[in-house]
Amino acid sequence: MEGATRLTIRRMRQGMTQRALAKKIGIHPYVLCGIERRKLTASPERRAAILAVLGGSEAVFFEPSGLARQ
Repeated sequence: MEGATRLTIRRMRQGMTQRALAKKIGIHPYVLCGIERRKLTASPERRAAILAVLGGSEAVFFEPSGLARQ
């Protein structure tokens, strides 16, 4: 999974697709894809929703700017 963000790795290890996670947190899969690929920043609300499903610390998965960590 070279180049994958920590968020992508966690999601995949939990056996979730982007579509499934996006549905659980109430966003379009395209938006989640953009967050995982570091093309979009995640708002504090979206970060909280993602972490509520996947678990873990915001500091581990996101930079202060909202970009997913590599």
